[in-house]
Amino acid sequence: MSGELVSSGAARTESREPAVVAVSEGGPVIAEVRLQPLTAHSPLLPGAAAKPQVASSGRGGWIWLFVITVLAPMALASTYFFGVAAPRYASTASFIVRSSSPQSDPLAALSQEGSGTIARDETSAVNAYLLSRDLVDQLARNNDLRAVLGRGGDDFLFRYPTFWLPNNNEYLFQRFQWMASAKVDPVTNISTIEVNAFSAQDAKAIAEAMLASAEALVNQMNQRAYQDDLANADRFVAEARKELDEVEAALKSHRNESGSVDPNLVAQSKLKVIEGLSTELAHVEAQVAQTAAVAPTSPTLAGLRAQADSYRKEIGKRKLEIAGSVGSEAAKLEKYEKLLLQRELAAKALGAAQAQRTQAVEDTQRQHLYVQLISRPNLSADFARYPRVLLDLAVLLVLCLGVFQLLRTLGGITAEHRA
Repeated sequence: MSGELVSSGAARTESREPAVVAVSEGGPVIAEVRLQPLTAHSPLLPGAAAKPQVASSGRGGWIWLFVITVLAPMALASTYFFGVAAPRYASTASFIVRSSSPQSDPLAALSQEGSGTIARDETSAVNAYLLSRDLVDQLARNNDLRAVLGRGGDDFLFRYPTFWLPNNNEYLFQRFQWMASAKVDPVTNISTIEVNAFSAQDAKAIAEAMLASAEALVNQMNQRAYQDDLANADRFVAEARKELDEVEAALKSHRNESGSVDPNLVAQSKLKVIEGLSTELAHVEAQVAQTAAVAPTSPTLAGLRAQADSYRKEIGKRKLEIAGSVGSEAAKLEKYEKLLLQRELAAKALGAAQAQRTQAVEDTQRQHLYVQLISRPNLSADFARYPRVLLDLAVLLVLCLGVFQLLRTLGGITAEHRA
């Protein structure tokens, strides 16, 4: 049997509440369900009365956040800039390091107008020295750097020493990094230094001292290069001279051993003796032949033959003295000529070393480094470049507003997640 839901009019008359009655077709009432209206609960559906309280509480939190992140820092910064900060005066100077050596590139030489080439490596070295600890120590000894940095009055941020910058060499070096800057233009290679101090005279004095130190460093580079080149050249000359002396000593020893100053002359003299003996031998042999032909039984024939044999033996002996034996003049002459060649080469090497030394001295003098000033340290007593109050306050305001807005946004996102 199919069921059917219908509204009951009798139920409406008995009660104001709506109801649904289930009956069967042609039969009695099976069930009756009463409908109750839903009641709105505040935890599920926030009412309009709670909204003003939440908004009022959030607005108060943003105000305190604005005071902490914006107003308080700006008030402290304004107090420092207008009541505590001491004026700092700046002095600037620019220079370039040049070399007097000629420029190999003709176009570059024309661009330099004959004033020498730019020493790029030396410029970088000088620029690094101007911000080094060695320079700080030199300024502390010669220019009373500590007294210059201590003239800031109540300026606890930039005065030295102070409660957060103790009086020692490390913090003095750090404070000097705030005081001075040195930069090299990558295009023109012009080095620019800037010094700021609590008085214009101190800023100029420190800048002049830095320039003097730069010139002293360049002079040291020149002297070091000259000494190095001269030392190398002297070493080459000493080595060549030592070699020549050794050859001369060996030649002297050989002459003492051979018993002759020049074995070549001795050999030539012995050759002349052999030549004379050969002439005499030829004459005696001619006489022997003539006597044997005319008077074969002549008693003089035996004497002539003995004389010829004597000449032959002497000639053979003289030839062995020249060549063919251990102590022959040929062996002596070979060693002698070798020593003469070594002496000649050593003498040429000594001459080349001496010429190289002379050329090294000339090159060192021609490639002399020097500092060319472009602008001298200025004295700006009528204008304090630092602090830049309006600019610094504007930058601080932008930063504070950015922090405030960031924290406010994060707070709103957190509140939405909690809700």
